[in-house]
Amino acid sequence: MPRPDENPLARVVEKLGERAPIPDKAIAAILQMPYVVKQLYRGDLFVREGATADKCGILTSGLIVCQKKNCEGDRQILSVKIPGDMLGLQSLYLETPDHNIQALTRCRIVIVPSELLKAISDEFVVVRHAISRIMLTEASMLRELILNIGRRDARARLAHFLCEFAVRTGGTDKINNRSFELPMTQEQLGDALGLTAVHINRTLQLLTRDNLIARVGKNIRFVDWDRLQDIADFSTRYLHLEK
Repeated sequence: MPRPDENPLARVVEKLGERAPIPDKAIAAILQMPYVVKQLYRGDLFVREGATADKCGILTSGLIVCQKKNCEGDRQILSVKIPGDMLGLQSLYLETPDHNIQALTRCRIVIVPSELLKAISDEFVVVRHAISRIMLTEASMLRELILNIGRRDARARLAHFLCEFAVRTGGTDKINNRSFELPMTQEQLGDALGLTAVHINRTLQLLTRDNLIARVGKNIRFVDWDRLQDIADFSTRYLHLEK
């Protein structure tokens, strides 16, 4: 498989290859697609709700969120996208996006026309299969979010979010005492978990006081991973991490 630094579209091949064995002809077709590498700054929109859905891509650096707002402007973050995640796959099958995709931090995205990626997926069943598995995993994560917000208390919600973020960004090995940066404000965490910024602050203090995590600024270290998982009712099953 081509290294990501040889062609930005190799990141797309790499991501699809995590879900299905992509044949050489399909790899060649993907690598030949026209693309644009775009940099977004915090708050910039990649996809706007209700606009024309004609592009998709892959995030190569930074964080992006999928989100919706109600008529009063209150935001619900539906997912946090990390480097390596694909963006806007809904545009392969639906003409109008039903949510915003917005940069949470400074980001870099490799963008391709939706119609071309769909044409490749129509030609190569295995590519369509890989895309379907990615989208089904996204749906699985959204179901877990609904459960998290609807049926877990604030401590369990935040613990679950931290567990998920750590696994997605660093894997499942040697998590105890692992440190990672969570570049989200308490207000943004509240928008992801249906809580106020004040409640997030109190809950972070509670998790720290209970010796489950340690914090220095935006840096978080897991002190007792096993107990944090138990509090969060966290399992990696819904992430479908198997290759």
